[in-house]
Amino acid sequence: MADAFLSKTILCRPCLQRLLPSSSRTFSTSPLRPKHGAVPTFTPTSSPDLDNLLTTFRTNIFLPSHLFKPQQSLIYKTKNHRLLTNPDEPATVQLGPEVHPLKPLSYLHDEPSTHKSFATILDLCQEPRDWVNMVPFLTGLKTAKRRIRSGQLEKMVRKMAEKGGLGVVMEIARRVEDTGMKLGDVGVTREIMWGAVWRCMNSGCTEEAVRDGAKFVNAIWEMLSEERHVDKTIRGRAGDPKTKPEIAGVVMWMRAVQSTLFSESKDPDDQVKKAVETVLAVWKNADLKINEKEGWYDANHKLLMWAPVWHGMKISRKILGQNTSLGRDLTSTITLDLEPTIQKAIEVLSRNDNTKRRGLGFYEMLEKAKIG
Repeated sequence: MADAFLSKTILCRPCLQRLLPSSSRTFSTSPLRPKHGAVPTFTPTSSPDLDNLLTTFRTNIFLPSHLFKPQQSLIYKTKNHRLLTNPDEPATVQLGPEVHPLKPLSYLHDEPSTHKSFATILDLCQEPRDWVNMVPFLTGLKTAKRRIRSGQLEKMVRKMAEKGGLGVVMEIARRVEDTGMKLGDVGVTREIMWGAVWRCMNSGCTEEAVRDGAKFVNAIWEMLSEERHVDKTIRGRAGDPKTKPEIAGVVMWMRAVQSTLFSESKDPDDQVKKAVETVLAVWKNADLKINEKEGWYDANHKLLMWAPVWHGMKISRKILGQNTSLGRDLTSTITLDLEPTIQKAIEVLSRNDNTKRRGLGFYEMLEKAKIG
């Protein structure tokens, strides 16, 4: 009976002696049912500083969050620290296949700031092998109940797209129960879709790049129908990313580019037509107004949002025919809505400073593309 109890928790040495007076067992534990399973592990990165920061999170934040309260009491309460500092009787805990030493910790001195550290990690990640660690890192943060701001997740997605990490973004989204990154966050999904367009354009719109891009955005679009990402209570309402034409517009862009470059601008399965209909059906939700009080920021944001949609509509119109009903609807939308917004954004960006903002560079890349 005592052995079964000891296998699930940590007891102080006097308690052990009272339960098993003749035992010489060291102060350790090997839980039969770990609280959260194994502690997330990281692979070596391109940066020693990044490796050190990830290791600090693993030992000082992620490991404690996997312990039961009696075990947490040992590492955080000063009065119990003497039980962890005897070199002859080290305290350990087994989580999954790994045995972890337990050491005294202080909430105040040993735990790094979540938000500052996250920003540092994004700066230190430079290669695809670095970004792979974001899956276990976000998993550990979720278990430890450390929240990341939406804007920081958007920045993470943006940087991963620019540095070849969109495959990891997909893995993070697929494992939403572990990572906590929900596609129901419109800003995050908008960045994911923009990243897919940028990757295609930056790759020269090769057949492989476009095929992979189309597969990627279709998978994201399908996941937006899953309740684990978008709660059923907001389905079809303002908070649903599927009601945002700038997000649906990327699906349209991908299908139109694929049809133009590799299917002789034909639409035998009506994939382009269906995507155009989806965009036009939610066009009433388009946020086209540019807030000049925000200087270049909102103009840059709007140009990034709407440049792919503008480009996708122009290509789709050629595929479907300018004189068809959908073709005329596209012409009206392009002429009356999109082009004035885009020109206004360019004007604001041009007069605010001499820095070439991301939105303007992206628009010029699309404008110069020989597609359609």
